[in-house]
Amino acid sequence: MHRSYPGRPRLDSAIETLIVRIAQQNSGWGKDRIVGTLANLGHKVSNQTIGNIPRRHGIPPAPERSQITTWKDFISSHMAVLAGTNFLTVEVLTWRGLVTYYVLFSLHRETRRVTLAGITRHPTEAWIPQRGR
Repeated sequence: MHRSYPGRPRLDSAIETLIVRIAQQNSGWGKDRIVGTLANLGHKVSNQTIGNIPRRHGIPPAPERSQITTWKDFISSHMAVLAGTNFLTVEVLTWRGLVTYYVLFSLHRETRRVTLAGITRHPTEAWIPQRGR
């Protein structure tokens, strides 16, 4: 097979698409990290090629990509590990009258699952971190 144009043959379009997707989804990953990831997947691609493909698709280099990450992108990429924690109070009617209980709970952002961390009448400075653990 004789090629009529100079240079190396172009990379397979599926691998090029994969490189673009990896670069877009992982804003802090540089060329070396992408090369390593592709090697783990069984694709041998050079650093130079990894640098050229995102540039061709209008994706800036890793240091610039990580500086332009919006809060929305940051939150959506970390949704699996984010949780919100808060207190609420509950008034309970007992034989002695109304008693206030403090409820500590967490809300896992991705699944919206609520986890009860503890209930007490007197939350102390030591009780709160212990419940968090």
